[in-house]
Parts: sequence; C-alpha cells; structure tokens
Amino acid sequence: MQLPTPAASNWMLISLLILIIGAPVVYLLGKRFEEKSGWVATAIAAIATIIFIVVAGSNILTGSPLYEVYTWNPGLLSLDFGLYADGLSTPIAAITMILTTLATLYSISYLKEEVNKHSYFALMLLYMTGMVGVILSTNLLEFFVFWELMLIPSWAMIVRWGTPGKAARAGFKYFMFTQFGSICILLAIGVTWFISFQAGSPTLNMYELTVVASSLATLAVPLYLAGFCVKMAIFPIHTWLPEAHGEAPTPVSAILSGVMIETAAYGIIRIPVNIFGFVFTDVVLFTVGSWVINVSTIIMIFAVITMIYGGVMALAQTDTKRLFAYSSVSQMGYILFGISAVTSIGLAGASLHIVTHAFGKGTLFMIAGILMTQIGHVKGRDITKLGGLASKMPITATITLIAGLSIAGTPPLAGFASEWLIFAGAAAAYHVVLLIFAVASTAVTAGYILWFIRRVFFGPQREDLADVKEAPWTMLIPVALLAFGAVLIGIFPNIILDYLIPIAQHIAPLT
Repeated sequence: MQLPTPAASNWMLISLLILIIGAPVVYLLGKRFEEKSGWVATAIAAIATIIFIVVAGSNILTGSPLYEVYTWNPGLLSLDFGLYADGLSTPIAAITMILTTLATLYSISYLKEEVNKHSYFALMLLYMTGMVGVILSTNLLEFFVFWELMLIPSWAMIVRWGTPGKAARAGFKYFMFTQFGSICILLAIGVTWFISFQAGSPTLNMYELTVVASSLATLAVPLYLAGFCVKMAIFPIHTWLPEAHGEAPTPVSAILSGVMIETAAYGIIRIPVNIFGFVFTDVVLFTVGSWVINVSTIIMIFAVITMIYGGVMALAQTDTKRLFAYSSVSQMGYILFGISAVTSIGLAGASLHIVTHAFGKGTLFMIAGILMTQIGHVKGRDITKLGGLASKMPITATITLIAGLSIAGTPPLAGFASEWLIFAGAAAAYHVVLLIFAVASTAVTAGYILWFIRRVFFGPQREDLADVKEAPWTMLIPVALLAFGAVLIGIFPNIILDYLIPIAQHIAPLT
C-alpha cells in the first residue's frame, strides 16, 4: 500500500497531545478543585475529539486520507512513527473518541459520591489516548506502545472504582489475560520484522508490509490472532470479560465493551489480514470430504461458537451488567465472523459493526449505570428486583429499546446494516453451513434483549420502586446522543460505508 504524502500540519498529533497533557492537568487541578475535575476532563476530551473529526473527516470527504509522520533515529535504528486516518481508521477512531467523551461526562454524576475523582478523570484521558493511538498508528512498535497504554489506566480504574470486594480479582484476571495476549502480539511483531529483514527491507511500518508472502507468516498469524482474540474475548479465552466488565465502574464498562475490545478486531483487519492475507485462504489445514478447512474456516467456527455461547449465557443472567457483558462476548463473535470470511463485504460489515456496536452497547451499559444510581448499586443491577419502570423512567425506557433493538439487528437501526453485511460476506465465501448457525444466533440475541426490556421496564410496577425517577441530564444526554447515532447510522449507513468499502476491497484476500 502506498501511503499518501505526509500532511504539512500536525493536527492529529495535537489532538493526542491535548489528551496526554490534559491528564496531568486534570490530576493537578483536581487535587484542589475536586468537583470540577470531571468538567475539565470532559472539555479536554471534547476538544480533542472535535479537532480529530473536523481534520480527519474533512480529508476523508475529499477522498484523501490524512497521514502524519515523525522520524526518530535512536543510534543505528531509524523508525518512522506515523498517524494515519483513512476510511477504516477514521470512523473507528471517531466513535472511540465520541463514546469516551460521553462516558466522561456521564461519570460526573455516576461518581458523585466517590473520592479522588481527579485521578479517575486523568486516567480516563490516558485511556482514550491509548485506544485512539492504536487505531491511528502506522508503526508496529508504536502500535504496541499504545496497546499497552490502553491496559494500565483501564486496569487501575477497574481495581480502584469497581465493585467493592470483587474488583481486585476481576482486575487481576483482566490484566493477566490481556498481558498474555500482549506477549503473543509482541512475538508476532518480532516475527514480522524478521520476515521483512529476510526480504532485504527491514521495517516495522505496517503499510509497507502489505501482503507479505513468507513461510514464517504461518507463525506470525496465529500469534497475532491469539493476542487479538484474547482482547476480543473469543471463546474459550473469554472468561476475563464477564468479570472485568461486570465489576468495572459502569462508564468504564461502556468503554471496555463499546470500543476497547473492538480495537483488537481493528488490529486483526489492519495487521494479519492486511499483511498476511494469503494465510487465511491458501493454507489448507485438512479436508473433510469436499469441505476444505483452511485458517479462515477455523476462525469462523470459533466465531460462531462465541456468538451462540455468549448469547445463551446472556439469557441465563439476572445481573444487568453480566448480561450485557456476555452480550459483548456474543457480539465479538459477530465481528470475528465477518472478518474470518476475508471477503470485502464481510470486512466492511465487521468494521461497520465495530461502530454500530459502540452505539448500542455503550448505551446499554450506561443504562445499567442509570438503574444503579437511581435505584441502588446492588438492587439496581438485579433484574429480578426490577419491573414496571417505563412509567417512572420513560426517557430511559425509550433509549433502552432503541439501543437494545439495534444490538438485536432490527431494521432500520444501525445493527441491522452491519449484521446483514457480515452475513452477506460469509455467503460470498460460500460458508453456508456456518452461516445458518450464525443467522440462528440472532434469535438468541433478540431473546435476551427483549427479556431484559420486558422484565425491567414493563409488567406490573413494584411498590418499592414507586419513588424512582429519571437520572440527571449529565447521564441522560450521553445515552440519548448514542441512541440517536444508532438511528442515524441505521437509516444512513452510507455515511460510513461509502468510505469504508473501498478500504475493505483493498484489504480483503477474497472479493
């Protein structure tokens, strides 16, 4: 892939620097003005988000990706660190920044009774930096640094502000699982560099490595997949997610499920599929009659298992946050299913689903937080103790219905467009049997979503919930904006697809 001429401006770097510098500013100012730290952090996140969307978005609209490069020469080693926003990275980075900014605003009311809020909001800005850096990186070493930067702040927020008595265990499990994944990715990066060294042009620039044919690719690809699938919580390496997302502070859960785990899906598309695409289609593992089992097929099987398993486990939950956590496991199966088809339409669908899932699941986790703050942090997440809340919380109920139906893939909401493209991608790759199971799993998704909405918001009103009222506007505005996004992208998916499909066609090993 030929990168465009580097931009003369440094706006993407400025956007990241605003977040990096903003973190210590929020921490230091917050020590003196504790109650204002959330507002300062929200303003900093919003400024960085607006700068990125305006600059990168304007370039994408003109059909010209935005590329910034910064050269570093430590001794004998020369490295070009870059930031690259094209039709794939721009919408994913944008929704990441939007959701994190809204979660920061939401946190102001959610953490009202907590102490050391300035530390929380400073960590939130660093967390946002790590996620956006992963998406925009052009250098594999740079990618890994930002990948690790995602972990530390999120782990700290889980352990410090998560569910008392449970957060430490959940945070430890989250840290250990994701560090195992990081080791796999680091090893894969080493193998990738050695492959480029063997070819006579050693580089860590992932765009200069596009479609590399090498026997060592069969070692690099499994390492990348292991590392990224841990972060995506693909069955059977998923067990950290229900605990971490269930016990994290709810705004952090919204980010963890809404965008962070999807950075791994983006990583699979951008690195192993883009660089070693032939491994997915050309490496035959074995045959079963006339059915050829290649790497793509194996990944697709695990994706289908994850879709069904996560959905069935969500059906079995009576804890709101656990239900949404297992739902995220299932939804990651959908995304991996689209990626593993390695067709252009499948990759486009998976990439769009990253965005649509962020709208839906970010909203639903924030709804869980609203129930917890308005009813009680223990009782508010116990579905068996809720009911008839639609009359008391009509705005919350309406937003929940929109977000839930989007996750269930109901037209004309956002989830329908992305799921349809994912299934079409599998059909284009002739994976008919697996496609049948995948489509059947949507019934399970609709089942747990409708079950949750009916139990919480409809039916007879409980006497002990007679005094429940709507959440403050700092919590309602973020969920309302996310729900609006689910409607907007559902009706007008081409807002993203017009710029996403050409990238998917370039990356996909199959047409």
